[in-house]
Parts: sequence; structure tokens; C-alpha cells
Amino acid sequence: MSGGTLAGYIACAALAGALIPVLAALNGTLGRSIGSPLHAAQISVIVAALGVAASMILLRPTTPAASAFAGAPPIAYFGGLAMGFYAVSAAWLAPRFGVGNLVICVVGAQLVMSACIDQFGLFGAPVHPVDLKRAAGLALVAAGAVLAMWR
Repeated sequence: MSGGTLAGYIACAALAGALIPVLAALNGTLGRSIGSPLHAAQISVIVAALGVAASMILLRPTTPAASAFAGAPPIAYFGGLAMGFYAVSAAWLAPRFGVGNLVICVVGAQLVMSACIDQFGLFGAPVHPVDLKRAAGLALVAAGAVLAMWR
């Protein structure tokens, strides 16, 4: 995906974020319905792969050279494990812990991890140091998460 506008990036990111609790709820429903969170996650990942394949057929992107695949850092190929873990966790936790609680924890952890990735340039990401304002924002989000889950 190249080009685009800031508004387009924000809209795409917002949609992706909005779909996280939908994914959790649907995986939880499927896992509960079929009696297996692992199978629900497997189905979710297969459907995701089919969706990406359909997108590739429709958009016809240029296939990178074999050397580009060989030149990628080996760790870069393990992103699918994170997706699979999330799918299994969502299918198992949503019916037990609640979609809201699950997503609150997920979002809080996403913010902390993204700040660490930005601060240290992990996984080849550009360095964007965490300043006092951003750290305060993360602390407020953490406090909000605790309040939202407090019964």
C-alpha cells in the first residue's frame, strides 16, 4: 500500500481497530458453538488467508523478487504466530472473560508494546522516542483500563 492521505490512514486504522472486538466476539461465538477454541481460531486464520488471497487476485500486486523474500529478517516471518495466538486467545477468552475485558487488556498491551517498539526501534521499526507526554498518555490509558474493568 503506497500513497494515500492521512485521513485515509486514520480511517483504515480505525476500521482495523474496530474489527478487533468483532473478531474476538465472533471467534468466541464460534469456539463456544463448535466446542473448540483451537478449531475456531484455525477456521478464522483460514478465512483470513482466503480473504488475503482474494485481495491479491483483485488488486494484482507485483510479486516481489525471490531475493526480497530471502533478504527479509527471519523474525519477520513469525507475525502469523502472533495472529494465530490472538485468534486462539480471543476464541477462548471472550466467552469466559468478556469481549470488553479482553479488548481492554489487548488495547492496553498494544499501546505499551507499540511504545516499546517505537522507543527502541524493535523489529526494524523506525525509532520514535517515548517522551513524557506520551508516557503520561499511556499511564492514563492504563488507569482507564483499570477503571473500565473494575466491578
